[in-house]
Amino acid sequence: MRDQMQMGRSTAPESYGYGLSPEGRAAVALGMIALVLGFGAVAAAAYVGIFTTAAVIQLPGGLPTLDPRVVALVMAVLGTITTALGGLTLYKSQDM
Repeated sequence: MRDQMQMGRSTAPESYGYGLSPEGRAAVALGMIALVLGFGAVAAAAYVGIFTTAAVIQLPGGLPTLDPRVVALVMAVLGTITTALGGLTLYKSQDM
């Protein structure tokens, strides 16, 4: 270690390239955001599926009414896809 300081060499983590590039850091941040949003969508789907007492849910824009179980299922599927994409983004960001 002492010879590295005297010779002006870089430390091991810098020389071996353990740090992430700016693109890798952005991918990690976006992956973490996707994970949080996906888990939130799954939790909201569980809430809608379990605690909604209405017979049907009114949708905006003249769309037909839906059963709460259908809305919860769609939210859970989309939240699961978002979570999986966030995890894949975190995994792939290590190659950047």
